[in-house]
Amino acid sequence: MPSIESIITDILKREGAATNDPLDKGGRTTFGISEKANPEAWADGKVTEEEARAIYYRKYVTGPGFDKVQDSHLQAQLIDFGVNSGPQLAIMRLQEIVGVTVDGILGVNTLAKVAETIDTRLLNNRLVASRVKMFGRIVNKNPSQLKFLSGWLNRALEFLN
Repeated sequence: MPSIESIITDILKREGAATNDPLDKGGRTTFGISEKANPEAWADGKVTEEEARAIYYRKYVTGPGFDKVQDSHLQAQLIDFGVNSGPQLAIMRLQEIVGVTVDGILGVNTLAKVAETIDTRLLNNRLVASRVKMFGRIVNKNPSQLKFLSGWLNRALEFLN
């Protein structure tokens, strides 16, 4: 069972080194922490690993409530999905799959439905499929994003169970 710290360590590995790709809507990025989404972390011109870990924990673990998901594999994917596409979208895709009201909030109804899911492996894999389809729609809508597709797919497919 991976710990939150090990999940964040894996995300740091997936995010890789500092980048500043003009096609990346986040702008300058270090440890996956974009200047656009996290200007306070970039105030001194750089982001440390310690700052990145704190941001991940606050914005992508406890903030959306992913720390309340009991299945560790599903929890890891939700955190990663949140980092990659936003926590609200990750929650909305999960809600669609489990059949609850889609509001982007990981509340008691969503958590209860996830907890009563007998086959969390299937639930997890359906979430992977949802991510893959989403990437296809992104590239179809904006072909300039094709350069990121392989990385996005590899990232999502790591969570197949």
